[in-house]
Amino acid sequence: MRRLFPLVSIGIFVVVVLVVAFTALPGRDSGNRAEREAAQADRKVLAISIDGLNPDALAKLGPAGTPNIHRLIDEGASTLNARTAYEKNITLPNHTGMVTGDPIAADDGGHGVTWNVGDPSKSIASDEESVFTVAHEAGLSTGVFVTKQKFELWQRAWEDDIDLFVPIDDHDELVPAAAEDLAEEQRDLTFVHLSLPDVAGHKSGGMSPEYLEAVEESDRQVGELLEVIDADAGLKKQLDVILTADHGFKPGITNHSEKVYENYRIPFVVWGPDAGAGTDLYELNSDDYRDPGKDRPDYDGPQPVRNADLGNLALDLLGLGPIETSDIGKGQTLDVK
Repeated sequence: MRRLFPLVSIGIFVVVVLVVAFTALPGRDSGNRAEREAAQADRKVLAISIDGLNPDALAKLGPAGTPNIHRLIDEGASTLNARTAYEKNITLPNHTGMVTGDPIAADDGGHGVTWNVGDPSKSIASDEESVFTVAHEAGLSTGVFVTKQKFELWQRAWEDDIDLFVPIDDHDELVPAAAEDLAEEQRDLTFVHLSLPDVAGHKSGGMSPEYLEAVEESDRQVGELLEVIDADAGLKKQLDVILTADHGFKPGITNHSEKVYENYRIPFVVWGPDAGAGTDLYELNSDDYRDPGKDRPDYDGPQPVRNADLGNLALDLLGLGPIETSDIGKGQTLDVK
């Protein structure tokens, strides 16, 4: 028995040394959490993507047809001349760019999601971070509400970083679920995907009567979410909304893969306590961003506002640093006031 005590003491000493050494290693989660602690208290972001929204539909329908989106524009900072990813104007690659802050092409450091269907055999690189990764590591709550099942790719990629993932094809179920969660849970970061314009465009063509009706319905769905914010004075003081799209929709055409202005031009709107009312994003950011006119700039030279700016802007509004693996908006220089 006398020989056992020294052995136990030595064992305890070794364990203590190993624990201290292990926790001191760089790159551990505890260190990341300390670095990513939110600088702003009680800030929240609601990101809304309207799949296939051509900004011309907003002009054609006007404030009477799309009062809620026009409200966001009038009371916030916006441009109707933002851009999709350079490589493709399709849904899953562009939405993945929104949440990773990356271009598409993996060879150029992008997220590598080139496909546009649900495919369990394909995944995002394990080291690819997202807006959900950074928010979750800072101890913030996250939620995702999507109307296309192929977004399960995100759940597989960032399962530990998305606290609630709700994929419901039926908008009549999904939007109330998102509104209820926004009212009751008031998560720090919520992403909502609406897809009626895309569905109508594929069926009847961009800017068709059916397409415009779908845009009006999407505006009403945005209004349901705004009603929650308006009803809660505290939430209204804390929450910023970012609204954009994955691609536009060329009039009379039932697909959006062609690299033309009507497909790669999209809106980008920021509304809330941190956004300047009625301001133009290109005027606010003349030193860092360039209005592309009708051009489709690549990733070299002056950049337009892109839908992929969403992730790092959301983190900036939350008081957090950028997505470490991102390339777009990593400097967090996009001013909204």
